Amino acid sequence: MVRKKKLTKKQKQQRIQLVFTTLLLGVAFLMGLFFGDDSYNIDYFSRKFENMRTDVASVFSNLGSQTTGEVQDIEGTIHFFDVGQGSSTLMQANDGTNILIDTGRYDDPDKKIIKYLDQYIGTGGTIDLLIFTHNDADHIGNGDLVLDYYKVNEVWMNGVDHTTKIYEDVLDAIEESDTLYHEPKANEEKIVGPFKVEVFSPFKTAETDDQNEESIVTRTTLDGVRTTITGDVSSNVENRLIKQYYDLKTDILLIGHHGSHDSTSNEWLDATDPRVGVIQAGADNTYGHPHEETLERIEQNDIPLYNTINNGTITVKLNGSDKLDIEVEKNE
Repeated sequence: MVRKKKLTKKQKQQRIQLVFTTLLLGVAFLMGLFFGDDSYNIDYFSRKFENMRTDVASVFSNLGSQTTGEVQDIEGTIHFFDVGQGSSTLMQANDGTNILIDTGRYDDPDKKIIKYLDQYIGTGGTIDLLIFTHNDADHIGNGDLVLDYYKVNEVWMNGVDHTTKIYEDVLDAIEESDTLYHEPKANEEKIVGPFKVEVFSPFKTAETDDQNEESIVTRTTLDGVRTTITGDVSSNVENRLIKQYYDLKTDILLIGHHGSHDSTSNEWLDATDPRVGVIQAGADNTYGHPHEETLERIEQNDIPLYNTINNGTITVKLNGSDKLDIEVEKNE
């Protein structure tokens, strides 16, 4: 069954403004006909209408700013969503370009990722690039819903097949959509609106069919700020990347594998040299993420750290300055 696409919030706002403007024009015209004399001719009411229309536009503009909480001079935002023991990150530019990396857990009863995307994109809105770092259920969990509810222009996957129904559902959703499909490899680069997306991994020659190790590793740059997301690769892949690339520097590092001790080595932290680290993990998860060893390595490297367990959704606003403007949903 095909679901009817809903209007986005921006489209609803524009429709309301159009109706209100049309009503004002009609009132102005009727009053001009009614009064008819020089003091109240149609030119007079046209001028009055222009002033009223400007005021209405200003009201709606301010209303939109209050609703979204956006600062008008920011170049974009990065949302590290709190999706429990899973991963999902939305990057948005102020021109409307959206990149979504991973879609959270399949067994999330609240479908948080859909609520977040409704808030920031609006159901029926466009996702320019959807990247599944790998095909484990905590990364592609709601991929079929995202492809159903939103217009997705392009999808990236790592090309390593999985045996789960969740994976099959995502493939079915891709096939039923109009999206482009691509399996990127190391050294590829793509421009998506104002974003530059660099692919560091997987390599053209796979060394394993392990989902984690074949994660799509990207560094995405917007407004001079670089964000590196590694999926669930281990320190083995990190070491290979260090040998392969002379420049891995980043500003924001999504800590690998939800903070597992098998990832985020001292060498990797030294090579990437992040200004801030983010961990996406769920409270009291059965894996014990983030592991104490990882937290100690991050602290020893003097890297400011945020995590969704204590901070909820973490939002970075890019405002053209050297300072990262970071907002958290909660503090614990």
